[in-house]
Amino acid sequence: MADTSYRTGVTVFDDLFGPMHGGRIYLLVGRTSLNRHIIDRLAVLSAHRGDSTYYIDGGHRADPFAMARVLRMQREDPRPVLERVHIARAFTAYQMDSLIRESLSELSDRPDLLLVSAIDSLFSDPEVDPKEAKGMLANCIAALKRMAEKGTCVVLSAYGGSRESEILAHISPHCINWASLTDRFPSRVRIVTRGGLWQDFTPLHPFQTMIEDFDASAYIEEAA
Repeated sequence: MADTSYRTGVTVFDDLFGPMHGGRIYLLVGRTSLNRHIIDRLAVLSAHRGDSTYYIDGGHRADPFAMARVLRMQREDPRPVLERVHIARAFTAYQMDSLIRESLSELSDRPDLLLVSAIDSLFSDPEVDPKEAKGMLANCIAALKRMAEKGTCVVLSAYGGSRESEILAHISPHCINWASLTDRFPSRVRIVTRGGLWQDFTPLHPFQTMIEDFDASAYIEEAA
């Protein structure tokens, strides 16, 4: 039976965090570039094996060029893969609210993988009344839970904002697992999971990666 779970290919992260499954919500927190890199890798993995992949991108975080370079390193034509990554960008809390609550509900088929980036940053916008932001966030969480209940694997990434702790307090109880990613001196990253597991490691440059296998169970593996 084909493996329908998701792994990032960053071995240290996967060993601590474990695979991600449909029907659940996951959260990655941290301003480190590894957070963005992991989300990009998940998008490539999902699209490459033919999964329906949606990326609601807050704050212009999605990087199709980085995704394409990972594929080109393995002499793969990135065009047919990236055509299966549907990116919708949100630059304000109102746009994020609309994309999550309205646009997703209008899809004829649920996505296999739904990525949402910078959800905390947009709802921390000082131009948005805190009570209004809290209400929109609650509605977005409810919509994401409905999507997960239909079988979608939902992965949220948070990068920080003036209301970060308050916003994450509303999000994290709905997540089956979360990980905090923190830059450490001189070039290391500390990963801490919801279960209290942690490890410091030095990540490779984002383009020092290998896509080992291209079949239903493949995932992007970090080079040794």
